[in-house]
Amino acid sequence: MSRRDVNDENCVQPDRSDDLLGGLRTDALSNERLVALAAYFDAASNETRLRILYVLHRAGELCVCDLADIFEITQPSVSRHLKILREKALVEARRDAQTIYYSVCTDNAFARMLVEFFDEKDTAPITLNVNPTEATS
Repeated sequence: MSRRDVNDENCVQPDRSDDLLGGLRTDALSNERLVALAAYFDAASNETRLRILYVLHRAGELCVCDLADIFEITQPSVSRHLKILREKALVEARRDAQTIYYSVCTDNAFARMLVEFFDEKDTAPITLNVNPTEATS
């Protein structure tokens, strides 16, 4: 049964009031924090950008050259990833003569959450369940 087929006769919980659902809908669709959070997740969802954030957290700060060497990608590619991370205030830059050093922006709550997650790497292992039906069986 698709979501469109659900009605009062076949809904598991038909006692939900229209006021409750309408209020939840309004709250979810007008919540600007969710829009910002989605933008942060979008920026960090790229594996290379997430790895850049991780390495910057571990190192403190690095320049584009360092990141290009670590990930064996071109400097323009690193710069493009950093631009996206800078636009979302996940990294900050510091200039020293001709070199710009990047670090994780700890003023950003989402970046702080990622840093906490990075620090928990040994205590909270992550597994990817590629077949979710096996987990519920």
